[in-house]
Amino acid sequence: HAKLLLVVDQAKGDLEVGLHERIISAGCAVQNMLLMATAMGFGSALTSGKALTSTSCRQLFGLTASELALCFISVGTATASQPSRIRPEPADYVSVLVDQ
Repeated sequence: HAKLLLVVDQAKGDLEVGLHERIISAGCAVQNMLLMATAMGFGSALTSGKALTSTSCRQLFGLTASELALCFISVGTATASQPSRIRPEPADYVSVLVDQ
């Protein structure tokens, strides 16, 4: 079992690329990691919450003021499957702009 912490540093990298884009890119990288783990037969999950902004978590990982902890990524051997959750309908969140 491995647990990773995804961090985006606001002060490093290509500063011409906005923070929102760097965060979205990090999210895409996480999705690829989760898909890869599943394809290799592992269980994987993304978790987040208030712990990511807590002083104790930031100190544990030695995060600087410019580093944003976005989520934990867990990868390991699944011992049981989780029950399905009710998912929202895409139509509740999608709209179409019609040129009139």
